[in-house]
Amino acid sequence: MKLRTLIAAGATGAWGMGACLAGADSFVQPNYAKVDTDRWRCRLCPFELASRKQTTWTVGGIHVEDAQARFGRDSGLDEAGLHGDLGVNHRHRGDNGRTTVAHARRLALDSRALGVVVKGNRTELGLERRDLPRNISKDGLTPYTGGASLTLPGDWVAAFDTAGMSGLGEGIRFERGTVRRRTTVRLAVAPDPRWWLRADYSRETKSGTDETFADFLYRATGLAKPVEFLTEEFTTGTGLEGDSFSLAAELRHSRFRNQNRALAWQTPWRDPAVPRGRKALAPDNDARSLTLISRNTLGARVAAHATLTWSEARQDTVFERYTTNSRLAPGPLPANSLDGRARSFNGAVHLVARPTDRLRLMARHRRFERDNQTLARTFMPVLGEALTIGPTSSRAFDVERSATEFGVAYRVMPRINLGVYTEANRVQREPAEIAANEERRHRIELSARGVHGFRMKLALTDAKRGASRFRDTTSNNPLTRRYHQAAREQRTWRARVGYDIPNTGAFVEVRAECSRHAYTESVLGLQHDRTCARGGDIAYAPSNNVSVSGFYLVHESDSATFGRSGYTGGEWRYAIADGVDTAGLRLDVGALRDGRLHFSLDYVRSLGTGRYATEMKGQSLPFPDLVSNHSSVDVHAWYQLRKGSALVLQVRHERYRGADWALVDSLDAIRNVLTFGNAAPHYAVSMIGVSYEASL
Repeated sequence: MKLRTLIAAGATGAWGMGACLAGADSFVQPNYAKVDTDRWRCRLCPFELASRKQTTWTVGGIHVEDAQARFGRDSGLDEAGLHGDLGVNHRHRGDNGRTTVAHARRLALDSRALGVVVKGNRTELGLERRDLPRNISKDGLTPYTGGASLTLPGDWVAAFDTAGMSGLGEGIRFERGTVRRRTTVRLAVAPDPRWWLRADYSRETKSGTDETFADFLYRATGLAKPVEFLTEEFTTGTGLEGDSFSLAAELRHSRFRNQNRALAWQTPWRDPAVPRGRKALAPDNDARSLTLISRNTLGARVAAHATLTWSEARQDTVFERYTTNSRLAPGPLPANSLDGRARSFNGAVHLVARPTDRLRLMARHRRFERDNQTLARTFMPVLGEALTIGPTSSRAFDVERSATEFGVAYRVMPRINLGVYTEANRVQREPAEIAANEERRHRIELSARGVHGFRMKLALTDAKRGASRFRDTTSNNPLTRRYHQAAREQRTWRARVGYDIPNTGAFVEVRAECSRHAYTESVLGLQHDRTCARGGDIAYAPSNNVSVSGFYLVHESDSATFGRSGYTGGEWRYAIADGVDTAGLRLDVGALRDGRLHFSLDYVRSLGTGRYATEMKGQSLPFPDLVSNHSSVDVHAWYQLRKGSALVLQVRHERYRGADWALVDSLDAIRNVLTFGNAAPHYAVSMIGVSYEASL
């Protein structure tokens, strides 16, 4: 600041001297373009030197009362006991302008994150590593041992149903969950202020155990499936920016590899013809794409934006055998592998114009094309490892989608805007039961901000989709319609109103929305579905250091599906009704004890229900309701011990109770299904963490 003051004073003095020497009728224009400021230094600014380097580190511990997978689903706090809480943040800025920022968080947990970014005047280099756990359950049971080749105990007694099997009560515990480990490297260079180059590389591994089922003609077997995935992606890009335009290009190549090509297991059922089963797992694949992005300013009031992407995906994994049943002879496979290849194009053009300060015009066109070049082949499928169902030809779908939208937005008066939009969509598929769809969509929006303390936004959308004539190209019942292809009517509305209560520091908002689809021409299949939500928020700040806020939200959805037993049998109706009721409260208190203490409290409660019922011949056959009850309390306190150091306390208590008819607590609960023995979660877990933060 002192340097700037001296420069300003010197410039003022020079102008005054020039004016006196040249006289009142002349003015001296200083030529700042010839001034070299590269070597200027401010030697009287200690605050700038002090902020050049800063390091903050955290050390502490977190104690978890009980081992619950759902409690530590994404945090890694799924094990009981003491966990370390370690972290560091470092920032350094050198005399040459180079900045280094490094961070490390939750180093002692499975959710750790590390990263470093070095920025120069025209270069940037970044490295990041993240671990992302996803814990689902810890109480799974299985009689199998092994990874991709599962084996039963030596004394296993196979039977027609689970009632005759032995060893079911002695299952082996396994944890269902995965962890992703992602490493990303980024390099950016700007040879010229208007030209940049970039290269990115990411590598992600996903490992753990998941669940799958195998069918033996109405007898199912639960299997613990190993997960060993590798995904790599390499991206290069370049861009050029001008005064009225920018142009960028990006080339991306990604590949997916699965270490386990197939899962094999010993048959638990009594059937000597099928001693072992085998099923294919996720296949290896590769994809590459080229993207061009352009932004242009056409005059002072018109702007255009275009994005074009060409891509290709390949998959050529070797086929598995039709079946392991030695009694069946479905014949040879039509090829050794898929040799699959699909090319696609995705383009979008967006044009915006502002003829006046109040009027805004918009036009957008999007197009997607997929050319599936995989050869059609004839296979002999096997049902339940027990019988063949006749030859079936594979189909490579080609798809074309296009959408054109026009919109007008007008500022009716200050802070009040009205928008009207219309959109036309078209889809072409080949081959498919429904070859084409055309949809018209209309939307109107009204918004107001700051009108006598009110904020408001209303939106209404109405759409109608037509469908081409049904073609009987599959073995499905011809009365069945796929919901994403069937003729449909849609209506959606949204409303949001908020009010700032004058001179109180309080704000209240209510909001609601509802969307409904009706499939008027479908005899079988999905008939209608509805999703609605309503709720509100409230906030109150009685002082600068105290605030209270809360929210309440109800989300409901329901649907009805019609079916028929066979082609001529009786009809049935399947109805679903789900609801989630969530409420929360937050208290923030800061700047206590002369600004040394900050405190926050969060409380969240959520209730969920799910109702499922099948109606046949006037009789309702309901499933047991799904129920979930979740509540949590979080407390966070920060206390400054002295300058540059603080003590942090975090406490969390979570309760959860669920009831799910799909989760049973024993392997033999269903006679024709060898289950995993999972039980619905039911727990109350507390966590407390204490850490010390210091800045250097």
